[in-house]
Amino acid sequence: MKIKPEIILNQTKQIYYKRILVTGSDESLIAHVRDYFVKKFKNEKYYIDRSGVYNKALSGDLFSDKKVLFILKNYFEKKEGDEILCSYDRPVLIVSSNNKNVSAIRSKLLKSKDDLVVDCYPLTRSSKEIVLKNFIENAKINLSNEAFWYVIENLDDNYVLFIKQLEVLSLSKNSIDSAEDVERAVFIENKIELSKIFFHIFRNNKFLINIFNQNIYSQTDFNIFLRSTKIYLKIISSSPKKEDAIAAFPRYLFNEKDIFLKIYKQLDKKKIIKIYKNIMKVELLLRKNSDLYFVIGLRFLLNTKKIIIS
Repeated sequence: MKIKPEIILNQTKQIYYKRILVTGSDESLIAHVRDYFVKKFKNEKYYIDRSGVYNKALSGDLFSDKKVLFILKNYFEKKEGDEILCSYDRPVLIVSSNNKNVSAIRSKLLKSKDDLVVDCYPLTRSSKEIVLKNFIENAKINLSNEAFWYVIENLDDNYVLFIKQLEVLSLSKNSIDSAEDVERAVFIENKIELSKIFFHIFRNNKFLINIFNQNIYSQTDFNIFLRSTKIYLKIISSSPKKEDAIAAFPRYLFNEKDIFLKIYKQLDKKKIIKIYKNIMKVELLLRKNSDLYFVIGLRFLLNTKKIIIS
């Protein structure tokens, strides 16, 4: 069977799965889910074998009630894999990013109620809603409707970073009433909100360079700017009329509505496609050269301005 990581991480009941596969593309979330399961098995007095080798003769130690959890990283040889798939006497935690071999075992584990697959990918909008609702319930903080949707649209899609941002937010005060409250808590060093850089697109290049330099201190900062830009482009590209665009435009950005409409009028299908192609190039470059986020990001901002005003 399969369970989303944001669901399993919020569970407190005892583990009953025999074989658990934690896989996907989000390495930090894979590690986080792995640690969650290790802690759960330790609490149930399992001996944790981290050798990476499946040894069915191993019987634990004096403190483990003779129960063993095997942690296998990446994948194993086919012969050993077949043995694990046929055995139910020892629980196994398989931790691996996506690959062809993992896909083979994944399809088999999905068919069993005794086994579990946890796919770790960047959070979707609905997943972020689940995580946020669970967090504010457990942390006993109140978010206004405006603040709630601002968090969903602007905080990181990476689960681990998202949780860290929420923890920072929870330390500020018990009641978060507005988007500005979120910005002050999470982006307190910024002189303007990262998600609003896009709305300075008609300013001169010197101004854009200065404002980018004053606000982008990390790749996470740039990712927030890039993600918000994608949100605005999606609204524009999916709105045949300006009234549709206004209806879909986030309410907390009411001060930017006029600039948004000006951008809406400037963009056509050809320009939007060109910007999207640039976004794809930027995301590819960042995966290969994450330390160059500032240079890549600034070039993207200036190129986007050039496309919009052309």
